[in-house]
Amino acid sequence: MSVPPSRTRRLRIPAVAIALVLLLGAGIAAVMGVRSFQAASNSLEHSYRVINLIEATDAAVRAAEANARGFRNTSVAEYRPQAFAAMARADRLGDQLVELTADNPQQQARARTLAGAIASHMAAMQVLLDVESLDATDADVRRRDAGVNLRRVAELTALSQEMHAVEQMLLQQRRERSEREATTLVLFIVLAMTIALILLGMLLVGLARENRRSRQLEREARHAVSELQQALVLRDTLAEQRRTQSVYAGLLQSCQSRDELMSLTMRTVQDLVPGSSGRCYLSRTSQNFLESAASFGNQVISSGDVIMHEQCWALRRGQPHYTRGRSGGLRCEHIDPDTPVEGVSSLCVPLVAQGASLGLLHVSGRTSDGVEDNDAPIIIAIAEQMGMAIANLQLRETLRLQSIRDPLTGLFNRRYLEENLVREMLRCERRRLPLSLMMIDIDHFKRFNDEHGHAAGDAVLAHVGRILQSLVRAEDLACRYGGEEFTIVLPETDAASAILRGKEICRAMSSLTIRHMDRPLGPVTMSIGIATAPHDSADAGLLLEIADAALYRAKAQGRDRVLHASAQA
Repeated sequence: MSVPPSRTRRLRIPAVAIALVLLLGAGIAAVMGVRSFQAASNSLEHSYRVINLIEATDAAVRAAEANARGFRNTSVAEYRPQAFAAMARADRLGDQLVELTADNPQQQARARTLAGAIASHMAAMQVLLDVESLDATDADVRRRDAGVNLRRVAELTALSQEMHAVEQMLLQQRRERSEREATTLVLFIVLAMTIALILLGMLLVGLARENRRSRQLEREARHAVSELQQALVLRDTLAEQRRTQSVYAGLLQSCQSRDELMSLTMRTVQDLVPGSSGRCYLSRTSQNFLESAASFGNQVISSGDVIMHEQCWALRRGQPHYTRGRSGGLRCEHIDPDTPVEGVSSLCVPLVAQGASLGLLHVSGRTSDGVEDNDAPIIIAIAEQMGMAIANLQLRETLRLQSIRDPLTGLFNRRYLEENLVREMLRCERRRLPLSLMMIDIDHFKRFNDEHGHAAGDAVLAHVGRILQSLVRAEDLACRYGGEEFTIVLPETDAASAILRGKEICRAMSSLTIRHMDRPLGPVTMSIGIATAPHDSADAGLLLEIADAALYRAKAQGRDRVLHASAQA
């Protein structure tokens, strides 16, 4: 539970005072602890020196005994000076041990006793080094002296071990006392520092809390103003986007061609998302790849003109794929991999209508950190409307082609001929140019049907349609007039040129062999009648009749020929 602000203020000064006292106490304790540590270290060092000196003294005594006995038993001269040196060192170390134990009267008393015993023992050891004196001594005396010597050695050993044990005990006591003092000091310092830091931390937390309270209203006010401004801007933006989208939907219904639809969509996307760029792809009939149908803006992200279906995550998943910087998943493969990732967003939206994939709308642009991107939903809505419009245009085009094209041959039908023949004749009349009309009939087609069947007859008609389509110009109109009869309208073509074109068609047809069900159907010949406007007639219906009459004259004259209406009967 939080402390009220007024109570916190009253506790600040006492808390600061307590914290300062604790910090001061911790400092004093640290200084005293350092001094105590130094004293303990000196005590421990003194004990180690005493122990080492005791051991050194004992070693010197033993060295003196060993050298003296060695000299006595072997009469080797080298042992004698070594023995005297060891004796002098033992006496000197004994005196040093007395001086070093001055801080402990009891231990010093033992040291004095040990030093006296060492002096007596060394004096007795000198007899072993005096050969003449030792030889003068009888055997009983030497045995008695040997027993005394053994008692002195035992006494020295006992004194040395006693001093060593006492000093070891003092060393252990000093260690334990030093550890206790160090532990107590550390606990006191840690506790004091902890309490002081807690108090200071509580003061800082209180100050920070009050500081946050004092600035909270200001931040909230600024945030509220900022949110209000953003909401107003967003409202205006959404209103403008809705208006633009409404206008786009209205214009979309009036588009008569794919190019109009693409131009309208690209301009609308640029208006809705300023600074953006992108491409619109349409699926080919095979559905295996998509081609770029339109583009707009300065390309922030480069994308290919032709992409495969599997190169786009949106097409593979059947739903929009959005990436912004390093978020959103993997980039599509059709996007240039060298484009920097940071600061760039990309949106791929599949164009779908009635479950069929029609294409792809790809839009990219630059983004800023911390700025929310609200453009994706409106682009997705545009793509949905665009997909439906494309489907409607394709359906309209399919119906139109079905109404003007012959399904078997792929040529225009008679209805289309009747609607456009008058228009082409008027256009040529305005420009004072001729127009020729061919009436074509396949020779002996009825007999061909009877011999080979109607399926073979249909194959012949389809083949003739393909040949005629490949031989006419772009401005010519190749139509199936009915049955095995065909009509070709040749704008801006006089009689002589029409006759040459007719002969070219006859040669092309007669030189080809049609195969049906892996068997040849034999050569196909045709008869052609030609009429030219305005020489023969300026009326479309009459011109058709004149060309048809020329056709029947050509068949009557033996078929497989071209005959102009102006030729003499």
